[in-house]
Amino acid sequence: MTGWRQLSLRAQTALDRLAWGLGDLKRVLIEHGAWPAMSCAAVSSDGGGWSITGTRALARKNNSKAVALLVPESECLWGTVQLPDMPRRSLPNGVEETLWRVSPMPPDQIVAAWRAEPLAQGGWSVQWGMCRRATMLQHLEQRGLTEKAPVYLMHKGVAFPVRGEAWRKQDKRQQWMDGGGVLLLVILLAAFALPALMPLVLQRQAVVRAVSHVSALEPQAAPLRQKMDELRRQAQLADELRKNVSSDVPLASVIEALSVAIPSDTWLDRIEVNGSEIRITGLTANATELTAQIARSPGLADVRSTGANVRDGTLNKERFTFEMRWRGEGVKP
Repeated sequence: MTGWRQLSLRAQTALDRLAWGLGDLKRVLIEHGAWPAMSCAAVSSDGGGWSITGTRALARKNNSKAVALLVPESECLWGTVQLPDMPRRSLPNGVEETLWRVSPMPPDQIVAAWRAEPLAQGGWSVQWGMCRRATMLQHLEQRGLTEKAPVYLMHKGVAFPVRGEAWRKQDKRQQWMDGGGVLLLVILLAAFALPALMPLVLQRQAVVRAVSHVSALEPQAAPLRQKMDELRRQAQLADELRKNVSSDVPLASVIEALSVAIPSDTWLDRIEVNGSEIRITGLTANATELTAQIARSPGLADVRSTGANVRDGTLNKERFTFEMRWRGEGVKP
């Protein structure tokens, strides 16, 4: 057996177990009056009146006309049989074939009812009951019921339906009621959940509106962001300068001399001052021309590049690092 076939069988088994579990839960709810179900008035062979809902049989006190027959346990043969693992939809045929083998009478002389439960180790446990067809027909005639009337076999207080034409009609009507019950349950859950979910819905709408408002303001904020970035860069540069400057050098004079010497197409990333030695790093259009311009500054001397100037392809500028010496104010070049 292929891996895919094994996986398919395991999935089918799991679905069958789930379907049986839901069906059994529905049966318990019906027996406790917690799920919508059809009820029918039944009469037993001894003339007793019964009300059957699902598989629950209760003695009734009213004199409503009976539409079904309830065969007492004393007139039935009961037993249990185990079947191998098979799809849930194949159970009716499997149970029918098994019952014909265990029946002491020919198949056409009996009527049977059964209920299957899954076993933990796999397979199914089937509880079955049967009675003589002749006995059933006799009781139907005595109670004024037709052969098409629903028939139940009583066992330990549980009414097992004989799975004939009448049962199939009842089962179809019950499916419609199950659909209505599920719909009602969904409506009730939605009604209870809506008040709890409403704050989340309102909160989400508020978030959406806030995001839309921020998106609308984004174009207006772009110039301010650029200015903030420039101010942040200048503040960082000033902070670096304060950390590296020597106290005996006139900082204002150094900055003024550099501002005069450096053209508008040049900006500095870093300034270091150590004694009279000055080191600057930045970007410019032409590093060679910048060297000459700074060298013409009266207060700056010995201007030199400390490495190769590398051109930044994105900005179309040369990255430079220059070192120079401060020789004082009022000094002619």
